[in-house]
Amino acid sequence: MAIIQTGCAPWAEAILASTKNGFLDSAYSIKVYLKAHWKEFRPGGLTRPLVSCHSPEIIQARSAPGEMMLVSKEINTVKPFRVVMITGAYFPEISGAGLQCRSLIGAAADERLCFSVITTACNPKLPFRDLVDGVPVYRLPVSGKSLAARALSWIPRLACILLRVLPGVHLVHLHGFSRKSYLFIFLARIFRKRIIIKMSSLGEDDPESVFRSGGARAFFYRLANRYIAPSQALAESYRRSGLPAEKLFELTNGVDTVRFSPAEESEKLALRRALGLPEDQVLVLFAGHFSEEKRPHLLARVWSELKVENVGLVLIGSAAPGSFEVSGRVVEEVQRLRKAGGPGALVIAGLTRRPEDYFRAADIFVLPSVREGLPNALLEAMASGLACVAVKLPGSTETLLGNRERAGGCGILFEADDRGALGEALERLVRDRGLRQELGRMARQRVLESCSLEKVARRYRDFVFQICRRKSSSPELLSSR
Repeated sequence: MAIIQTGCAPWAEAILASTKNGFLDSAYSIKVYLKAHWKEFRPGGLTRPLVSCHSPEIIQARSAPGEMMLVSKEINTVKPFRVVMITGAYFPEISGAGLQCRSLIGAAADERLCFSVITTACNPKLPFRDLVDGVPVYRLPVSGKSLAARALSWIPRLACILLRVLPGVHLVHLHGFSRKSYLFIFLARIFRKRIIIKMSSLGEDDPESVFRSGGARAFFYRLANRYIAPSQALAESYRRSGLPAEKLFELTNGVDTVRFSPAEESEKLALRRALGLPEDQVLVLFAGHFSEEKRPHLLARVWSELKVENVGLVLIGSAAPGSFEVSGRVVEEVQRLRKAGGPGALVIAGLTRRPEDYFRAADIFVLPSVREGLPNALLEAMASGLACVAVKLPGSTETLLGNRERAGGCGILFEADDRGALGEALERLVRDRGLRQELGRMARQRVLESCSLEKVARRYRDFVFQICRRKSSSPELLSSR
């Protein structure tokens, strides 16, 4: 009978055993194990049978053809596969990767697959252990204290993660890759867990960009078992990098097409009244952090120079100096332009827990960002039936949105930082309501066909089960009786 063991490597077992004897014994165990087994931390280095420090569980129970489940030996009940998500920010803090992570968990979780989250947090007042949508969340602080104080605060939290979280999971899924990822990849290898890296931004964590950096960054990146590319550009970077082709999985970001859907005119008017937005202006929407890369200040400058009247600009997203990715200079520039005035009202709405209301109340969406993977905000705007104007990003917005001037295009693209082209596109859409409606209808149809959250979650579940099936047949993870 095939047995899969859900425990950790001998090094981790030594830590678990030696915690009763004090820190020095644990440190000695670490030193001894690393000296004897350093080769295991090379890519492909896990070759010995896994030794469990927990009760073994039996595999091969199936709830449906091709879907493998875990069955408890003691009580003979089905247990789900467990995935821990690692992300740089998670609700109530906001990031694109964190939002996509939360959406995917909500859509993919069922009796066969369950999740937990480990995240860093800028707000030191947020609890270490929390439940968000019923999902366990563990937070590690990255601000609010001195570096030494933060390091000390991490020790008991990491001990909890080591003892309570990682031993019980089957997959470690990183949303994005940064220096903070090194630790989790290192721990995942120790606990002999499969590692998935989802690329988030071209020029930042795609393989070519990572390998150009070299050193530890490239070393830890190579330790992943599979890589998810949400856009064509990220997938192409992977293929050029020399990493094994079979480790790449292309999976677009998903959008909830029920939550983000077009509003009728009466509903749009009611939403504007409820949100305190101008009722008689064509509303242009921006959604994102007030950062240099997202370029809200460029959009505000273009808006202030438009040669048409009754055009409002609504900006949603974090604008508090010191918050995640927020630039004080960008905030000051937008505030200055608001005071100077323009062809309508400029509304800085800040963070909101109901972004769908703003999308449904708007007429046009603009994505001026100069670096993206596959932008969530653009998907949400398309699903909401807005006419979309976006920076031309090959393999990302260019593939998703296209250009109306070409066959199949459902939006308008402009070159990064081209204020003239952006202004022309906005003036054209403001004057032509029929064009706005046509582009919005086509954009929503495209999202329904390829990016609905339900379809993405189904593909992700199949992907996880596929990895687990391979895991069950791998000699490095099986023993026989």
